[in-house]
Amino acid sequence: MKKVLISMMTLTFAAALSAQGYKIDLTAKGEKNKDAYLAMYYGTVKYSIDTARIGKNGKAEFTGDKPLVPGMYLIAIDEVQILDFLISDTVTQNFGISITKGKYLETLSFKDSPENEAFVEYSRFLIDRQKKENALNSKTSGKSSEEIDDEIKLMARQTEEKVTEIKAKFPGSLLESVAMAMNPLLPDKSEIPAVSDSVKRRYLFEFYKQHFWDRLTLTDVRMQNTPILIPAIDNYFKNMVVPVPDSIIRAVDLILSKAESDTAMMQFLTGRIYNNYVGSKIMGMESVVVHIIDNYYLTGKVYVKDETFLKNITEHANKNRETLIGKQARNLKMETINGGAESLFDIESPYILVYFFEASCSHCQQETPKIYKVFQEFKDRGLAGFCVYTQSDKQEWVEYVSKNQLTDWINVWDPRNENDFRVAYSVYSVPQVYVLDRNRKIVGRGLESVSLSQLLHHLIKN
Repeated sequence: MKKVLISMMTLTFAAALSAQGYKIDLTAKGEKNKDAYLAMYYGTVKYSIDTARIGKNGKAEFTGDKPLVPGMYLIAIDEVQILDFLISDTVTQNFGISITKGKYLETLSFKDSPENEAFVEYSRFLIDRQKKENALNSKTSGKSSEEIDDEIKLMARQTEEKVTEIKAKFPGSLLESVAMAMNPLLPDKSEIPAVSDSVKRRYLFEFYKQHFWDRLTLTDVRMQNTPILIPAIDNYFKNMVVPVPDSIIRAVDLILSKAESDTAMMQFLTGRIYNNYVGSKIMGMESVVVHIIDNYYLTGKVYVKDETFLKNITEHANKNRETLIGKQARNLKMETINGGAESLFDIESPYILVYFFEASCSHCQQETPKIYKVFQEFKDRGLAGFCVYTQSDKQEWVEYVSKNQLTDWINVWDPRNENDFRVAYSVYSVPQVYVLDRNRKIVGRGLESVSLSQLLHHLIKN
């Protein structure tokens, strides 16, 4: 009972303090009659929060009735960025900053903010370490490789000691998360294979990939308001993950499993990754999008407040779920242009181009001749064509096929929609292209003529 009472008192006191908002006093020696700007980071984007005028005495004051959202902030003078600092919580937001014109980093100091004092010290240490490493690695260092390795190992140990000290003095702070992220885990040079450069590069790649998230916490939602987390996510998917759906999906599950204990971070990370892929023009990325929708949004693992968004993504998944790369295609038995019947799965070619179009569609009119030209290039190399006219005006269809001489592939239609082809092949817009393999699984979708040609070159070559 006593512990509960103390906790309630602490929360009440914190709420009372947070209601006071923020007050940041800036002393900029040598500056006067200029505008100073307070901005926050959201990834690499910077959002202006407040403006203050530096008076003749070099002083300015940023104040607000509501507390600042925890994260990394910056101050700029006349739109030139001067310094970064941290806000760890909604309580300790009353402090002072002092700088001198022309020597901002060297003279930067904080009053009543021990965390930011430590942040500045750590930043200076890392800058100094980088300068020393650059000097050691230059051709003019005059030191042997063994001496260089020893000094770099010493600096690495010193950095680890700095991080350990920060973790001990500021547990649970944003500084702890930032300090860890700014000191990624590096392999011991003695463990790197003494073999060819290509093997070394492969070893380093696998090491970085395996340990990429060791120092970058995915359970601290404050990190989204720093220039560290979002670039790290984008870098991981761009450089550490093979750009194919299966590999990306495994990476998505790995990252989100590390964040699942923090509801806000799960929402943030899932949204970020979803947005990165939902508009992708790369074939197969719909598999990633549908996986995220099915396994995170629709399961409730990630809370969705916006009912319209939930409805839209549900419809999106339903429209695409059965036509993803690797899925078994559905058979179509349709009437040919001459009045006969043709079954898609009765075609014996190892690959089938399935093309849906409208004769009056302007985009189709541009793309159909190009698609047909690609088909002709590969028709004697194992490719059959199954071209579906999606409307009900047979005269229009016959005239279009005759005018454009589209006679080498199989021309079919389904005027009574007996195949429900729009649902079976997600034909919600045209033109629409699919490529099926010999097992009638989907190996290509959503292609235009150029990407179709590239895919067929790859498939037939292999």
